[in-house]
Parts: sequence; structure tokens; C-alpha cells
Amino acid sequence: MSQLQAAMMAIIGVFRKNAGQDKTLNKTELKTLLETEFGDLLVNSKDKNAIDKVFKGLDRDGNGSVDFSEFVIMVAALSVAINDIR
Repeated sequence: MSQLQAAMMAIIGVFRKNAGQDKTLNKTELKTLLETEFGDLLVNSKDKNAIDKVFKGLDRDGNGSVDFSEFVIMVAALSVAINDIR
């Protein structure tokens, strides 16, 4: 498996590990995922509403959950941001 394929499988795995029975992330599931994967960044955040803001931004269709497509948009945006600062 190539490095890119492994990275894609890891992203899918993280999403599936945290998603509920409906195969989406509710706000609590997203919070758990973000705390597990980005805990150090969230702990240092001064914005106590950061999770709510992230969830609202990701839930593009307004259905109260984040599906895989919406999640991947976040991963891509974070990847671009990290690439820009490194």
C-alpha cells in the first residue's frame, strides 16, 4: 500500500471509529474525535465555543450531523493550513 493510500485509510478509520450507528458524527462524537486527534491544540484554545463553531461550519447541510464528505472537507482544510505554516 502506498503512503497516500495508507493516509486515506487512516482518515477513513478515524472517522468510522468515532461515527455513530448512523455513520455520521454528532456534536459529542466530533468533540471526542477532535480532542483525541488534536487535543493539544484544543487545550490551548482560548475560544471555549471552538467545538460548536467547528461543528456548525462542518454541518453544511444543516442536518445536525457531520457526514464523511463534510469531515473530509475539514481534513483537507486543516492539511492546507498546516502545509502553509510549515
